[in-house]
Amino acid sequence: MKVKLVIWTLLMFVAGAAHANQFNTQCAYSHTLPDDPIVYPGKPGEAMVHDFFGNANADAYSTYDSLNNNKVITCDSAADRSAYWTPQLKRASGVISPMYQKTYYKNDQAVVAVQAIPPGLQMLAGDHMGTAPNSHINFLCAGSGSYTTTMPKSCPPISSNSPPSQLNISVHFPDCWDGKTLTPFGSNRANLMSSLMKAAKGQLNVAYRNSDGTCPSAYPVKIPELQMNVAYDLGSDPDLSTAQLSLDPVLQNGTWVPQWGSMYTAHGDFINAWHVQTMQYLVDTCMNKGGDSGGVPGGSCDKSIPVYYSAAAANVQLDGNGAVRPTGATLVSAPGDVILIKFPMPENLDDYPYVGSFLQTLGGNITDTSAVSLYVYAASTDWDDAANLPKASACGTTGSIGRFYADNVQQVRTTDISAYIAAQKQAGAKEIGLCIRNTTKVTFQFSSREGLWAPGLYLK
Repeated sequence: MKVKLVIWTLLMFVAGAAHANQFNTQCAYSHTLPDDPIVYPGKPGEAMVHDFFGNANADAYSTYDSLNNNKVITCDSAADRSAYWTPQLKRASGVISPMYQKTYYKNDQAVVAVQAIPPGLQMLAGDHMGTAPNSHINFLCAGSGSYTTTMPKSCPPISSNSPPSQLNISVHFPDCWDGKTLTPFGSNRANLMSSLMKAAKGQLNVAYRNSDGTCPSAYPVKIPELQMNVAYDLGSDPDLSTAQLSLDPVLQNGTWVPQWGSMYTAHGDFINAWHVQTMQYLVDTCMNKGGDSGGVPGGSCDKSIPVYYSAAAANVQLDGNGAVRPTGATLVSAPGDVILIKFPMPENLDDYPYVGSFLQTLGGNITDTSAVSLYVYAASTDWDDAANLPKASACGTTGSIGRFYADNVQQVRTTDISAYIAAQKQAGAKEIGLCIRNTTKVTFQFSSREGLWAPGLYLK
């Protein structure tokens, strides 16, 4: 039954966030601690009880370096070692542990290009002392409609065929950064409660965008907006009339005593520990391409998240006689033509796990509607697309290393070249040369490295 519940929720989240300019990561519940490495760094046990997601080593001592060095995570993208946490939820019948959190990274008002979230950026969202609805916090009973700022008193079962009830809490983080401060509080923590009130309004190191989508002048750097959705399985008990969230404990006779408060104290915390290369790809490719353009998908990656990515450093098109043809925003391959592409080999390939390596291209058949196979071959790397142009002999002729099946739709395509990249990694290659031979009867068009979607090595 839980499988059905999770699947339904994922569909609901996708339907509710089906916008261009976004990607998402889902992280299972990891552990619970009375720690907060942002608000009470280095002080275990002094914070409210939190449920942690993502980085399995997150605790009161966590820093960017400690998170980045830990490879044990609960997220579905190996590139995300970030820590996410929210206050523990309970009701009269006991504590309710979350199932997972799914965070959408979005640019809903794409009037300003976003920049990559800097490594180690710490952010808070929500009102730690809230007693009333907050526009940045939403609640949803799965199967009951849309999100609302009002906390429900109960969550009915999703359907008669799916008895368990489910509560979702959505936390919207600020999306404008001051460009210089990674931590919200700095070293002066004398007036912590006042600072937390600023966090509720987005007035610390990050702020919420203006109504027109631009950033406030004191927070000039537009970054992706995090929408963190936390899912709680209520089982067969839909009652939430006694639901409370953990508050900071009070010290009584030398012992920290837990406190509980309103559901309107809902909030979220985040320390960014994404692989830097991946975050840059996601911002450039998934957020700043402006959505669909002329039928070409560009601006929403959902879960198409690489662990390593390397954009083409050079590309050349040769006709059937081996003569180089000018390259603009597109690479056009007529029957008998060859396209050569060269990439830097991604570095430090043992730092993050990945299961496959792919050539990523955007293109399709421009002659008719037929779908045919194009084959990828190894190529030499002793050429460039400026002064040292390649000859036809740079492209191998035997033993293809990959194949993609392409029709007339201009779309992003990935071609599995895992065995070849593994061999090149073993050989210590610094560059990768690939070529596409057109042995069909139709003409293909691909984006070049100067075009809408640069060819890339995509390791996931």
